[in-house]
Amino acid sequence: MKSKYLCLFVGRGQMVVKTSADAPALPTLDELADSLPAGTKTITVHTGEADIEAAHLPQWQSANPEFSAEDFRPLFLTMPHPAFAAACKAKQMVFWDEQSRFCPECGSPLQPLTDISKKCPECGHETYPPISPAIIVRVERGQDEILMVRARNFRDDHYGLVAGFVEVGESLEECVRREVREETGLEITDIKYWGSQPWPFPSGLMVGFVAQYAGGQIKIQQEELIDARFFRRGQLPALPGKMSIARQLIDEWTGQP
Repeated sequence: MKSKYLCLFVGRGQMVVKTSADAPALPTLDELADSLPAGTKTITVHTGEADIEAAHLPQWQSANPEFSAEDFRPLFLTMPHPAFAAACKAKQMVFWDEQSRFCPECGSPLQPLTDISKKCPECGHETYPPISPAIIVRVERGQDEILMVRARNFRDDHYGLVAGFVEVGESLEECVRREVREETGLEITDIKYWGSQPWPFPSGLMVGFVAQYAGGQIKIQQEELIDARFFRRGQLPALPGKMSIARQLIDEWTGQP
């Protein structure tokens, strides 16, 4: 029987990893069983890579120096991708489990139905983990310029790409066009799907597009942005971290690996 891994999330943004390996690794449930408080609730998460038990604790301590609680986001750069992808799913499932304790129809406590659903024993309502889709778009002007923005909620001085959540009754392409227009005042054309990335902060799906500048002058949405401008290759500002789909869209355009 293969070992079950444990995704133990701590506080508001950390996960326990095994640090004695060449790269941060997921511990097994057996390795951390003794350090879990009695009565710790775990949920089962199945992924293509591993069977996982996941749990969330407000705080955690272990006397074993092989394990430590690390900030979750930077693990993207150091943990092998299959393990990090599995942890992302586990993180979303733990968040959903904590946020869906009661039936939205009648208020009764929900009970597990399957690994990805719950059911109300009183009214029969079923609920599943929600996913919040958002778009992100690389707007090109000619062969040598892309539109980049600096949002007010960025934690440092980097620039990113126009992004925003999809609204009710809106297609992904309509959202791309609306977000670019609202944030920068520009019009775009030739919108093409590029790729997507699960974003477990807490339960998003980033859907990437490429589009072409069609006209207009930049007029930023000041409630959202500090700056927006077209940048040329070789003259780019500080960029988002490698973990993000924004950086992947930019790196493809610049030809960076």
